Amino acid sequence: MSAITESGRLVSSTSTNLKGSCRPEAALRLIQIPTMTCMIPDMEASATNTSLDLLKFYKDREVRRISTFADVAGQLDPYYLVAAYARARDSAPRRHDRNKLYFVDHSGPTNRSKISNRREEHLALALWGESQTGDPMVLRNGATLEILDYQTPLKAQQSDEGVGKVDLFGLIDGCRSTVIELKVRPTTNNYGDTPLHAYLEAFAYCALVEANASEIANEASTKFNRSIDDRPPGLVVMAPQDYWAGYVEHPRAGEWWPILSTLAMEIDKILSLETHFLGLRDTAFRVGTKGQDPQLTGHHSVFDVSELIGD
Repeated sequence: MSAITESGRLVSSTSTNLKGSCRPEAALRLIQIPTMTCMIPDMEASATNTSLDLLKFYKDREVRRISTFADVAGQLDPYYLVAAYARARDSAPRRHDRNKLYFVDHSGPTNRSKISNRREEHLALALWGESQTGDPMVLRNGATLEILDYQTPLKAQQSDEGVGKVDLFGLIDGCRSTVIELKVRPTTNNYGDTPLHAYLEAFAYCALVEANASEIANEASTKFNRSIDDRPPGLVVMAPQDYWAGYVEHPRAGEWWPILSTLAMEIDKILSLETHFLGLRDTAFRVGTKGQDPQLTGHHSVFDVSELIGD
């Protein structure tokens, strides 16, 4: 049995065997699932009283493990995550306080080729490049999604633990800031980060984007001549079809889709976020080399993951 500490790390705990459901009215409850017990504080208390650190929790072993992530998702109370979101937003790094921009200069093939060997970064750059000349993606609800930037930094200083870069920064309907978390299946024998990991990472980054919304909007106006409204950001988890199919078909992954999609829907209602789980068909791409950007070679199209599962 394990518990979530103040850092958000799951640690062994054998001092109690209490059971209970996470409900907003509970002063302190324990959720039991295989190998994990989450200590849930009073949901009516201040967000600063919650022990969960979103920027650490999405990296937790149980969240990233194929055999446990569905159980973890099923025991996460949306109000608990909302409180943690508020805490992350209130303590978010402020790049402008250190005279740093969010939309940094990517110009020139030499600069753009300085990316790692991670296939996600190559695909992100290929999708961004395609978006500069192509039409925006059309989502299931009829909204459009366009890609404005890639590898958008959120860290203000080196000591900002757990803070990385937004894979793709997009706009829904041309005016709503959107965090796009991109995942790629590394190999046929490796499934990559779990969908829960991807969702929680994007969720944490949405809190940081919302905290700096006015600064980001001002930069977008100056750099891209785009007007971003003041709504909370959109959240997109995007991956090629083989990534989603791998998790749908994996016998140890469990019935994760209805659990995760319901959790996201409930959180959207509370925070007024807009979440989409998107798949990409025909996303063959050429990996970038020095002086040459990654490039899509397939005729990619976007679909809602619910279509793959049959919702």
